[in-house]
Amino acid sequence: MNIALTIDGLLRNPETDGVIPLGNALYQALATQHTVYLLSDDLDLPRTHNWLRVNGLHRHTRVIQPRRPSDWRTDVQLRLDAVGYITGTGTKVDLVLDPDPAITAELLALGYPVATLTLPHFAKPQWRPDYTQEPRPWDALVDEVETQAQAYATDPRRNAEPL
Repeated sequence: MNIALTIDGLLRNPETDGVIPLGNALYQALATQHTVYLLSDDLDLPRTHNWLRVNGLHRHTRVIQPRRPSDWRTDVQLRLDAVGYITGTGTKVDLVLDPDPAITAELLALGYPVATLTLPHFAKPQWRPDYTQEPRPWDALVDEVETQAQAYATDPRRNAEPL
């Protein structure tokens, strides 16, 4: 499999520049059996390579980075460009791992298999520094669960014959 992993937020803590242990373990496990591409937001490729080398992350195939400063767009566009660069070389991307749900939602909409790695400090929305939404009332949550259960129970695709 060809797997694309985002460096910042998955392997590197952007606040401390340290390695994220869970991301490191995931990288090491995947790199033993799969082709790993790293997605960087940093224009300074030597600095990125040095950080990877210092932290023992050397089993990937390539680091994909923005090609020039004009490529700095939104985080979503930056990631879409990086994944598009890989597929533009004729390589099929089998999985993209990213910490940002907005980015994985866009990639999913474009047909890429994705996984969002959410670290514990942002596991609950109210833990995020930009959180503004009021908690939903319990009854609204119960209604939503019941609505989804009913939709699942009556979905005709569940009992359809295979093609």
